[in-house]
Amino acid sequence: MASSLADVHSNDPVRLLRWLCNHWRHKFEIRNDHDGHALIPLAETGNAEFNIEGEILHIVASHDDAEKLPRLQDVIAVHLQRFARNETLQFDWRAG
Repeated sequence: MASSLADVHSNDPVRLLRWLCNHWRHKFEIRNDHDGHALIPLAETGNAEFNIEGEILHIVASHDDAEKLPRLQDVIAVHLQRFARNETLQFDWRAG
């Protein structure tokens, strides 16, 4: 399984994660243990795990097909940026 990591700084990462979970809840079976963690199966063989630490949203994107991992990263980034409102998020994806 290929994976990548990103640490995204946000003024309100809890709100971002809550909006993301609510947005995808109708489409995916989300495991949302508490406000600071979620696991979202975003593809048949891929998923994203989110953990909040202070003002940082830690993201781990994983996919069985390494060639499809960049698309999964893009989907995550586009959705989070849409929910970020007036802040610009930076995604520094690196190999996991």
